[in-house]
Amino acid sequence: MKTASGKERFDALPSAASGRSARAAADSGRSNPVQKPSPTTHSAEEPIKVAIVDDDYGARWFLQRILEKSGEFRCFGCYASGEEAFQEIPVAPPKIVLMDIRMPGISGIECTRRLKGTLPGLIVVFVSGVGDLQTMLEALKAGSDGYLTKPFAIAQCLAMLRFAAGRNSSTVPDGIAVDELSAVGRNESTRLTDREREVMQRLARGSLYKEIADQLGISYSAVHKHQQNIFAKLHVTNRTEAVVKWYGLSPA
Repeated sequence: MKTASGKERFDALPSAASGRSARAAADSGRSNPVQKPSPTTHSAEEPIKVAIVDDDYGARWFLQRILEKSGEFRCFGCYASGEEAFQEIPVAPPKIVLMDIRMPGISGIECTRRLKGTLPGLIVVFVSGVGDLQTMLEALKAGSDGYLTKPFAIAQCLAMLRFAAGRNSSTVPDGIAVDELSAVGRNESTRLTDREREVMQRLARGSLYKEIADQLGISYSAVHKHQQNIFAKLHVTNRTEAVVKWYGLSPA
């Protein structure tokens, strides 16, 4: 789906075959081919392997299309449940997993916790329509390396993948990129200007930087400047830390 500005967003998805694994769909002749992962390695020039875990067929289909069209990433497996993902991903691990949160059986958060226990170096980016702070905090505790809230722009998804994979990107990811939380006092007094509060509110919602600039009638560079000031005042280094600190939450 495209917005009024012409950007494609993860908003409307095909609903056919919801709940079926991409592999089963491929076997039955559906246009969602997924090859069984193999333990082969790839050079730095080859696309980065990404697995998708989501119980919704449409979501898997859409994310797979994003990967296929990017030229930078390739789908290394699709799984319709946390159980299936936990069973198969450790056998031939990808570099990144795009993980839904709410699924029947094992949730995405529990699946991530188990996968991280087996594969500490695995990168997990949550992709979910659930954007409340408590869920984000639970994802953080489980070992999330990033968080994208639906609907999101395709460019935003790719920027988050590049960031999570450690690749250079001219686009700053507008989802939540997760680093280790700073040890910050829950009741520490912080002072943000009215403009910084407006920017912070939009950062917490996961808005694109250009969207924030357009909404507030300021320049793109001004948004970045306000963000730097916010991070300095809150004594944090990334958006997740800022959201947690600003709302007075604690990761412990």
